[in-house]
Amino acid sequence: MPLSSGSPACSTLRSALVAAVLACATLAAGAHQVGERQLKAEMIVRMLRLVTWRTTGPADPTAALAIVVVGDAALADALREASVGQRVDGRALGVSGVPSLTLLPASPPPVVVLAASQRASAPALVRAVEPKGVLTIGEGEGMGQAGLVIGVYVDGDRIRFDANTGAAARAGITLSSHLLRLARIVG
Repeated sequence: MPLSSGSPACSTLRSALVAAVLACATLAAGAHQVGERQLKAEMIVRMLRLVTWRTTGPADPTAALAIVVVGDAALADALREASVGQRVDGRALGVSGVPSLTLLPASPPPVVVLAASQRASAPALVRAVEPKGVLTIGEGEGMGQAGLVIGVYVDGDRIRFDANTGAAARAGITLSSHLLRLARIVG
């Protein structure tokens, strides 16, 4: 009997497949910065399928899920490219970038990605958006420990990620068990 796309079994299978792809994100020996950014971007897009926001969604549930990248135009471009044709909870992904945290919209988007170059801004980002139900993702080692919900970093020839479950709970975000099994839990 075929699985319907909305069935619990299909949802579990889809989550397992996404988790398997996340586990396999590796860098080829000698990979350059563009390849690393693209892998991180693809990983972030896949992770979004394993996150649930408990806060009220947009007035228009078909509106694109907004993602803002702070501090790295090339990462924003890679994320935009990885987002083409992808959907999260039936919504397309809309990616934009700003050069610094001070230019983040007053009403923050559901997802903010903080570039490694902006690590010093992590505490300010957390203070500004945590009570508003924003998924914060940081690029670079230690972003999860700095209070962001997810930190994506390179470890040898692999791209790995931290999950700060305390930060997720404070932001009203649930990270799936499939995502948590692959993450290094930091809070």
